[in-house]
Amino acid sequence: MIMRNFLALLLTTSCLQVVDLQSANAQNLRVYTNVTDVSDAENPRPLSHSLTLFHGGRVYDYMPEVGEVVIFEPIHHRFIILGKNYAATEVSFAEINHFLETAQTKAVQYIDELATSPDADSAAKAAAMRFQLTPEFQETFDNASNRLTLSGTEIEYSVLTQPVEATNAVNQYLEYADWTKRLNFVLHRHDSLPQARLKVNQKLRDRNVLPRVVELTMHLHPPVKFRAEHRFSDSFQSADRRLISQWEQTLESDNIRWMTFRKYQQNLLVRAD
Repeated sequence: MIMRNFLALLLTTSCLQVVDLQSANAQNLRVYTNVTDVSDAENPRPLSHSLTLFHGGRVYDYMPEVGEVVIFEPIHHRFIILGKNYAATEVSFAEINHFLETAQTKAVQYIDELATSPDADSAAKAAAMRFQLTPEFQETFDNASNRLTLSGTEIEYSVLTQPVEATNAVNQYLEYADWTKRLNFVLHRHDSLPQARLKVNQKLRDRNVLPRVVELTMHLHPPVKFRAEHRFSDSFQSADRRLISQWEQTLESDNIRWMTFRKYQQNLLVRAD
């Protein structure tokens, strides 16, 4: 899950092949995601790829290069995280919301501190933090290309969308996406507050569309641009079921090492440093 601050849900390219989901009920949904840094258009840099499997009321999110699977359990209002070497933890939605409330309070205090400094750098930092707390976008939608654009002072999202008739597939995917963005903020100190991404997801929900391709441009000097490409399918490959079985067996293993969520966070910070 490292690098998921800007990456969790970006996607793109017209050559992207998307399986017809018009009748999908999201009981089985497969999403393969590639994330690329396209800040230098002539030299795109691959960042990560992940596999997300919706099955049996759970969502399994797997990044092979990290060796970690995050299991989203909406029925139980929690995430289970399986790390390397049988390390595991769980965190409830209530805990995540508590962390977010604390972070937002600290963000407001930080803005107040910056306001006491007259320099331009402090003003820019305060503006960026205000945008994270209360993002505002100008919205446009191109019906010919199904492209949604949300432009803000700090960032811009350009989303190539896919209309679907199966409303529950859209809702289940975006519920997972919302909570994953919240979790990423809690897990990774370099992540941005989730409000902007949640607003994008709500726009997708309102239009009953899935995000095929998302490009995120950050208005920095020079600009930074990420692209994520999602391949959706309503059928599994044989390897997918083997992975799910493997993860379920790990959860039942005597070798598993359960730890508190705080301890798991601390271990992540040590690895990041």
